[in-house]
Amino acid sequence: MTQWFQLSDTEVVNELKSSPNGGLTWQDVESRRNVYGYNILKPPKKKSAWVRFFLQIHQPLIYVLILSATLAMFLGEYIDSLVIYGVVLGNAIMGFWQENAALKGLAKLSQNIKTTAHIIRDYQNMAVDSSELVPGDIVLLHSGEKVPADIRLLQSTNLQVDESPLTGESVPVQKENMILPKQTVLADRKNMLFSSTLITYGCGKGIVVETGTQTQIGQISDLINNADELKTPLTEKIEKFSQKLLWLIVAFSVLAFVVGVYKRLPVVETLMSSIAMAVAAIPEGLPAAVTIILAIGVNRMLKNNAIVKKLPAVETLGSTSIICTDKTGTLTENKMSVQKIYSAGQEVQITGNGYKFSGYDLKTDNQALIKCLITGALCNTASVDEQERIEGDPTEVALLVSALKYQYDYRKLKEQNPTVFEIPFESQYQYMACLHQDKCIYIKGATDVLLPFCQKEMDENGNIVSLDRRRILKVMEDYGKQGLRVLCFAIKPNHFSDKITHHDIEDGLIFVGLQVMIDPPRAEAIKAIKTCHQAGIKVKMITGDHLLTAKAIAKQMNLQDAERAEPNAMNGSELSSISDDELFDKVKDIDVFARVSPQDKLRLVKAFQSHHYIVAMTGDGINDAPALKQADIGVAMGINGTDVAKESADIVLMDDNFATIEKAVEEGRGVFDNLVKFILWTLPISFAEALLVMVAIFFNLTVPISPVQILWINMVTTILLGTMFSFEPIDRSIMKQKPRKSSKSILSKGISYRIISVMTLMTLLGFVAFYVSQSFGADILQARTVVVNSIVFMGITFMFSCRSFTLSAFTTGFRGNKYMLLGAVSMILLQILFTTTFVFQKAFKTVDLSACEWGIILICSLILLSMIEVEKFVIRRKK
Repeated sequence: MTQWFQLSDTEVVNELKSSPNGGLTWQDVESRRNVYGYNILKPPKKKSAWVRFFLQIHQPLIYVLILSATLAMFLGEYIDSLVIYGVVLGNAIMGFWQENAALKGLAKLSQNIKTTAHIIRDYQNMAVDSSELVPGDIVLLHSGEKVPADIRLLQSTNLQVDESPLTGESVPVQKENMILPKQTVLADRKNMLFSSTLITYGCGKGIVVETGTQTQIGQISDLINNADELKTPLTEKIEKFSQKLLWLIVAFSVLAFVVGVYKRLPVVETLMSSIAMAVAAIPEGLPAAVTIILAIGVNRMLKNNAIVKKLPAVETLGSTSIICTDKTGTLTENKMSVQKIYSAGQEVQITGNGYKFSGYDLKTDNQALIKCLITGALCNTASVDEQERIEGDPTEVALLVSALKYQYDYRKLKEQNPTVFEIPFESQYQYMACLHQDKCIYIKGATDVLLPFCQKEMDENGNIVSLDRRRILKVMEDYGKQGLRVLCFAIKPNHFSDKITHHDIEDGLIFVGLQVMIDPPRAEAIKAIKTCHQAGIKVKMITGDHLLTAKAIAKQMNLQDAERAEPNAMNGSELSSISDDELFDKVKDIDVFARVSPQDKLRLVKAFQSHHYIVAMTGDGINDAPALKQADIGVAMGINGTDVAKESADIVLMDDNFATIEKAVEEGRGVFDNLVKFILWTLPISFAEALLVMVAIFFNLTVPISPVQILWINMVTTILLGTMFSFEPIDRSIMKQKPRKSSKSILSKGISYRIISVMTLMTLLGFVAFYVSQSFGADILQARTVVVNSIVFMGITFMFSCRSFTLSAFTTGFRGNKYMLLGAVSMILLQILFTTTFVFQKAFKTVDLSACEWGIILICSLILLSMIEVEKFVIRRKK
């Protein structure tokens, strides 16, 4: 393998037959792709389908079932044994199918999170998917991006890279173009950038030398073997709950067996009944159903432009109580357009919105205004063409458009006056500066940052005169009150060094003008904020923009609480002066934080979390990563977000829209709501089956249901009824409820009471169905068939009742969830087959029922539904 770090940049370019200025031709790319393939890593080794299938059996409960089936086989109960084995197989198939569906959903999500590389190809700057890179491609490197392949550096400006994914070194490494000796170890190869590392600072240019599995990261399989597991805190909590319940029921089953033997009941029947009680009490399908409900919720969020990277995020979303959001592009449309230019004491109106510049032929003799336009065009990394196709930050595109309206084409300007050195925009400095061939430094940035560095200004004739700082600050304040965004432009001529530093910017600047932009609020974001307030969720605007501008936008969006006419705002400087101890008391009622640093964001998140708020934080820059990781839910921007932000976040917004966050929170609440509905539905059925067996054994009664019948109920109701809660539509009132506390138990007191009351009622009705049918002349097989059907039909009616904890089933309707209706119809048809066909009768010891016996089943179902509806009515009256 070629040791690229030992070669000079010229030797590397020649070896790869590329051009540092023009890159590869399209023909070169196609021929190299045939040789090297796509720039992708081999997917991590996954468990085979067979292994995943057999893992469905690797559960204590299943071992109990297999043991019981084996014992039944030895005791001569061949049909029971085969049925139990069949149920084990059926449960394994169902669990395998559910896990497969969830894995496919997660795989589909991962395909939506793509890494983009900015390259030069055939003398054109363009953005391509990183998978399309081939050796020899010229890559433009910027702060906040993920390195897309192994790259030999050609040029760099203060370039620093976080190589911890590869080397474990937590401190960013300074990168430079140099030749290194042969013995240089990987961590010291300063002229190389490696795939999957993160650019934390600066910019540069490099040439791709290795792609795909040939990269350093591609050769270390352990580092890529990080497939998402399907377990979440919620599923783990439920699994632990099931395991504890298992051993508790096993203890009761053993006790029941001992009691049965003591009472001289038939040993085989007592043994099978005891095992049936254990099987009945455990909701074995619960963990799998929880996973599938979460996975379906994740896919529904994807349709709403929210990519959920981790399943636990769905659960946490439902508890979100504070959303800390950026302004530009998230609350606003991020369609910047320059409306005014203030230069040499004069204000000029600029007509038109968006990025259209054709048809404009504006003229001016104001030399300061001309210099302001040129500065905006040169100190710029964006691009825009005649078809309004844009590449880069919308603010920078707006500056290019304003210059083009005055016939100053940025391409010609940069060709005539090339860039020599550049200081990229960094949030801690709030400006960008570039040195050009004419020995002049062009600077753009925040007015309150740059204006103190200016001692002079340019007048309309191009003369350098004293700066009237008060006048400019007053103008800027007036613009800010109107919700307009203001950028300051300055120059520093006669710089004869070939490099610039931040120290060069801190004095001697000449003010040339302000460009004033508008970025209107998103109408859907205004509505989303109102919905969040109704849901008890506080919304905090955190922005790098000027305080007055941010406050004006916040007022337009009604960001403040209803009792206040004006939003409360705080500047970053004031925030920094507050100690951590007094931070929360000072900021809890603040709606807008302006001119904040990344450290301020992190402090705010920690302050809110220290008071038990569940915090969602949005971010798009590399410096937002600490706050995104610290937040309970990190939300990255999919369009304008850096790769570092996306890596750190739990959710990526494909449209950078605040309304999508609100929809994601609503979806998260809906998912949790559906989980609770499923638990509320499944536990009473399982417990009622167990109680039927336990009470019968303890009181020396005939067991009203056989083990195989219990297994049948558990299997088919989970498949045809339980999973239908996954498709339950979101309650229309869900965003009018307060956020759920994270410390709160899954089952509230009210739900626990409902589980106990329904379980008890189902058990009583099961015994009633058993003995009433016998009183009408039914034998034990007929009576047990009545009980099985009674439990199933009660499960169907209870399923519709569980659609709302307080509203009547007749109010919520029986058609609101078509999948639930389909499941109910399928279940009824299957029970008819279960009762009347020879195969089922032979396997499950069922018999045909008379109209009278079907009437008993129907009456039991209606009694259960009526009693639950009465209880709901009482709850509504109390409220």
